[in-house]
Amino acid sequence: MSNVQLKPELILGAINSNLNLQFFLEPRDIAKTLFNDLADGKSAPFMKFEIGKKAEIHCNLELDASEYVGKLNYGKFRKSVALMMLSIQRMLEDKNDLSKISMTNETGELLFNIPGILHADDQINILVCGFRQQAPGLACASLMYLEPEFYAQAAGLTLDDIKKGTPVHDTA
Repeated sequence: MSNVQLKPELILGAINSNLNLQFFLEPRDIAKTLFNDLADGKSAPFMKFEIGKKAEIHCNLELDASEYVGKLNYGKFRKSVALMMLSIQRMLEDKNDLSKISMTNETGELLFNIPGILHADDQINILVCGFRQQAPGLACASLMYLEPEFYAQAAGLTLDDIKKGTPVHDTA
């Protein structure tokens, strides 16, 4: 398979659609089983991109909750995902320049600075998503909780700014 470049808008739209399908449209027991597998460090089949008539990219889903503050459970995870999905949907509808809110890290992963910010139990938790190619025809979408203090500093904000709902990215 030749190297295929997927547009960030396509990736984000597909991630949003499949998160909705897997965690909000599936029966609760199936969605919760998927969450438990992800929370245990397993990856799970997530979606497929069809490129042309013969090529496909299979995509797994992973969760990195190592920087989650407090005790993560299915309900808090689901709320975080819903908040992130809402932020992504707004960005896609507004047709903002995704180059301002996405970056590629040293491992080649495309990271999106479109957070789901959850305030629960006097804690702030920030969920973002990323996408990386693992091998020809195989990719991975990742959900990552980020350390709130570090995230705030990187965004040029304070935790109080985030608590007040100060925009995290520049959409101008």
